Amino acid sequence: MLLETDKVQRSRLFGEDTCELVNTIEQSFGIQFSEDELVEATTIGSLAHFVFTKLEQPASPQCLSTITFFKLRRAFVELFGVPRAKIAPATSLYELMPWKSRRKQWRKVQDHLNYALPQLVWPLWLLALALLLVASTVYRLFQLRTLSTLPAASALVGIMGFISVFVLVAIILSPLGREFPRSCETFGDLVKLTLARNYDRLASNHGTSSEKEVLQSLLQLIAAEVSSDVNGLSPNTLFPEGLHIY
Repeated sequence: MLLETDKVQRSRLFGEDTCELVNTIEQSFGIQFSEDELVEATTIGSLAHFVFTKLEQPASPQCLSTITFFKLRRAFVELFGVPRAKIAPATSLYELMPWKSRRKQWRKVQDHLNYALPQLVWPLWLLALALLLVASTVYRLFQLRTLSTLPAASALVGIMGFISVFVLVAIILSPLGREFPRSCETFGDLVKLTLARNYDRLASNHGTSSEKEVLQSLLQLIAAEVSSDVNGLSPNTLFPEGLHIY
C-alpha cells in the first residue's frame, strides 16, 4: 500500500493524456478504476491485474482471441470476397486493405461488426507536409504589414494563426490519413486490437478469458493509444512514466 504522500506524488503524474488513456481502458473493458487503484497500479502488469479482478463476466474456457479472429475473417470474406484460405494471423493488412479503398473498407468492417476500431492515422510524411504548409503560411502572414504593426500581439497572433491554419490543413488532408495504427500491420494484430477495444462486449457474450489474455489485450490497446510499438512494452513498463505521456 502506498503512503498518503506517495499517493499525492503519483496523482501528479496523471495528466490529460493519461486520463484519456484510462478512460479508453475503462470503456474497452467495461470497468471503472478507483483513485486508489490507479495510484497503486505502478506498472502495466499491475494495471492489468486490477482490470482482470474487476471483470464481472463468468470465466470461460473459450479463447476470445480465437473468437475475434473468426468474426473478423468472416467479415472480410463476406464484405470483400477475400478467400478464406488467404486470411491468416500473419497476413499483411496492406495486402487485404489497399490504400485506395482502405478508409471505406475500415468503416465497413466497423459497421458490419458494430465494434469500435481505432482511427486510421496520418503517415509521418503527411504530418511533415502538414507542418511545413502551416509554418509556411504563418510565416507569410507575418510578412504582411498589418501584422508587423502589432509587435506586442505578435506572439498571440502567431499562436492563433498556427492553430487556425493547422486545423484547416488537417481538414483538407484528412482523406489522406489512411495509415494503420502503430503495431497493427497484420491480420493477427488487428484481431488483438479489436479484442482490446471491445473486450467488454466480447466477454459479455462469451465469458472472460484468462488474466494473461487480458494483459496482452491491455498491452495492445495501450500501444495503439500512445502510438508505441507493442514489442517495446511489457508487464514491467512503468505506468504512466514508461509510456512518455502526461
